[in-house]
Amino acid sequence: MPSIVVINGADAITPRTQEGAGAYTDLAGSDVSAPHPIVAGVWDLVDLDEPTPIFEAEWDEMKYMIAGELTLRNGETGEISELRAGSMLWIPTGSKMSIIKSKGVRVVYVEQQYRKGMFTSST
Repeated sequence: MPSIVVINGADAITPRTQEGAGAYTDLAGSDVSAPHPIVAGVWDLVDLDEPTPIFEAEWDEMKYMIAGELTLRNGETGEISELRAGSMLWIPTGSKMSIIKSKGVRVVYVEQQYRKGMFTSST
């Protein structure tokens, strides 16, 4: 039977999975049988002074900045965006972007894919 999940102290969790220029921890996720699974967690990005190569999003995702500064370039239009704590970033599948620079970045993310979170809504 599904049940809500409350994760107190999520802001104090140190991300454990190293990937690319940062680390993340999946805190909660859909059951493996969900028709449209999602996973959510926290991600810390290393401080960058050099642009990353352009990459293409493999799934829809949302990032909500809770700390730091982030500069992005839209890989299709070249538009530059500045994000700070309180900014939300929507990244649709197939969009292209590059990280220009970052400092002290921590985000809460939700991605439309299945990965097993530390907690799940099913038993």
